[in-house]
Amino acid sequence: MALCPGYVRTEFHDRAGINVSGTPDWLWLDADSVVTDGMADLRKGKYVSVPNWKYKVAAFGLRHLPRPIIARVARDTRGRVGRNDPQV
Repeated sequence: MALCPGYVRTEFHDRAGINVSGTPDWLWLDADSVVTDGMADLRKGKYVSVPNWKYKVAAFGLRHLPRPIIARVARDTRGRVGRNDPQV
């Protein structure tokens, strides 16, 4: 099963030196909740687990919204679209 949790509060970002200060609090998930939801999906036999309704809505949108709309909202916290785009 693939677990696709989004932003999870762990020490990962700190240890990797990633600045997440611009990431809104509402995007973060609790690690224990991610594990609980993931294990429940595993018991159900799901191949892909997307914990929390916020990320389920995002996954649905990525599959079904027109690409120009996705490109407008898919900026990272620094306002960039892609890895090499300075301020598009």
